[in-house]
Amino acid sequence: MNNVVIMRNISEIIKKARELKQKGFSTGEIADELNVSRETALWLVTHSEEEKDSMPRDIFIDWQRIGSNPLIIKNMAVAMSILIEEVVEEKSLPRPEVIAGIAVSGVPLATFIAEQLGAALAVMRPKKHLWEPEKKSRTSGFLLSNFSDVTGKNVVIVDDIATTGNTIRDSIRFLQRE
Repeated sequence: MNNVVIMRNISEIIKKARELKQKGFSTGEIADELNVSRETALWLVTHSEEEKDSMPRDIFIDWQRIGSNPLIIKNMAVAMSILIEEVVEEKSLPRPEVIAGIAVSGVPLATFIAEQLGAALAVMRPKKHLWEPEKKSRTSGFLLSNFSDVTGKNVVIVDDIATTGNTIRDSIRFLQRE
């Protein structure tokens, strides 16, 4: 039996966001789980469907169809690996030594890309997972210690989607300090 819920309307997305909040998810984790921006996740837990005109404009991507099929993920990784190799060659860039997957949804794709490119794998927990609107955290995320070190290495960052680009920008800044 498949327990996957496909959300087709705003009511379902609001309900799911609130369920996740009740389970203790941070606003950033809700954003990641629902594949929406942090601003939209915050709106979902603080507003009602009747206020949908004030909802931030996001594009909802049903990643579940991709993320639940390892063959699709692997094929995407092969295609992305080819693109990475082409850019490295065209721009005379150093070959990637580490592929850094942004947790949670970027990790499966990063794993297959690392395999394709013969690179090590690092896993980053981005600052957005720790984000709460009422907290002014200076935390910029962190690397999980059970995976590859990135210090002094050429790194490619992989995530499942880029909505605003904030997660990628935060990750680049974090890695530049490492």
